Amino acid sequence: MKTQIIDGAFLDKEQLAETGRILYLTDPEIYPTAFGSEQNAGKVFPCLTEEENGLFSPRNIFAAVADGKVCGAIVACNGAQWKKGTLERAFVKAGLPVPERASDAEENYFVYEAEHETGDYVLCLCVAPEFRNKGIARKLLRSYLADKERVTLECLADNAAALALYRSEGFKDVKEYYGYSAPGTPPVKVVRLVYAKQ
Repeated sequence: MKTQIIDGAFLDKEQLAETGRILYLTDPEIYPTAFGSEQNAGKVFPCLTEEENGLFSPRNIFAAVADGKVCGAIVACNGAQWKKGTLERAFVKAGLPVPERASDAEENYFVYEAEHETGDYVLCLCVAPEFRNKGIARKLLRSYLADKERVTLECLADNAAALALYRSEGFKDVKEYYGYSAPGTPPVKVVRLVYAKQ
């Protein structure tokens, strides 16, 4: 399977929808709380990409595409913004009701990330389940890191495969702490890692 890395600006609406659906499957807390369902993620994500200088601006997205189908993506930012109400506006634009807990993910994750992250950082790296263990995540990560001096990211502490990938590509653990967890769920441990070009 031949995979190309494509800049988010060149993804069509259906490819952006595929990216949203894959993103939904990436984290058990953030995206299910924000979108409510995988179907919603596919419909709302393209609207989020229209937000100028937002976290999901096309300039922050790089997708792995095979035979025209998105099989993975990396969302990586530097100086991106998130205005309160962005998620609600995207749901309205998509013609969908806003999930009850979406504002929690917005206020406690997206707004926080935009306000507290500085420099280059990876917001998420995701691969569709049927394309995992084929080197796609590594290809996306290497493509992104190629011209970067220093990059930070957070990873779920129990995601051994992702941690192994990041560490094998030169990321070093900085600290472990509790990250975002959906309302009413136990706290989730995350590991902060940093990459510095040698």
